[in-house]
Amino acid sequence: MDMLHTVELSTLFNSAPNPVFIKDENLRYVFVNKAYEIMFNVKSKQILGKNVLELDYLSEADKHFYQQEAMEILKHGKTKHHIFDYLYKGKTIHTCLYWNSRFVQKDGTHGIMGVIVDINRQSKEIKKLRHQLRTIAFEKNEVTKQNKIDPLTHLYNRGAFDEALQKLIASAEGFSCILLDIDHFKRVNDTFGHVEGDSVLKEIAPILQKHSRKRDMACRYGGEEFILLLPGSKLDNATAVAERIRRNISKNVHTPDGKNITVSAGCSEHLAGESGISVVERADNALYTAKQSGRNRVCTG
Repeated sequence: MDMLHTVELSTLFNSAPNPVFIKDENLRYVFVNKAYEIMFNVKSKQILGKNVLELDYLSEADKHFYQQEAMEILKHGKTKHHIFDYLYKGKTIHTCLYWNSRFVQKDGTHGIMGVIVDINRQSKEIKKLRHQLRTIAFEKNEVTKQNKIDPLTHLYNRGAFDEALQKLIASAEGFSCILLDIDHFKRVNDTFGHVEGDSVLKEIAPILQKHSRKRDMACRYGGEEFILLLPGSKLDNATAVAERIRRNISKNVHTPDGKNITVSAGCSEHLAGESGISVVERADNALYTAKQSGRNRVCTG
């Protein structure tokens, strides 16, 4: 007779490092191995002959869950598996893989066998890796975000605007844009220095954001120029927004000697089939007209 037939199953199961249990067709425990006793800090005599509802080391919720699942397994014959946290030796919480399945013997009797595999160390490593991945994803997102933000004004930069413009063109959604330029900005820098010039730029930025909807995009286009992208907006709406911004800046932004800062603006609405460059060029031409017409005004193109 070969060795497989001479070794008792209880001996095999008791040598296994993972908790093993067997229930009969009445869902009463007929076997638990040494690893099971160690894990739950119990003796087999406290378990054998009982069903899970009679065990005092499990919570009421757990008892009813295991009993209900065991009944379903006996009825349908499906293997069930879960990842649970168990109180190991009554001291520490361990994450474990729990599975149980129906078996049928040659004489037709059947029951349930279950195994609990301690994956606590692996679970901690997975959690650590997940945390690292979330950190990497967050840092990547921050880098991507910073690459799209102007560091002085905290508005979007030219690159972010160009990207958004191309997406709008591809989507075929109507939009308008507003191009603004600070009047006599070189004079501000020459008279008061670049620190004061930067201060003016920073004061204008929140005014642009204040008069922008959530879906609008306010950008520093370069130097003392700003541009706003207004998805779904017609030219008359863009012109009204530009006028509100112009008045607000003139009223609230000043040079150190108290003189008002003003802006000129050009507005354009995207035409069907028009390129992104073209719609911006028309806004730029309108801005030039505003400058040539005396500044501190809004023109359309």
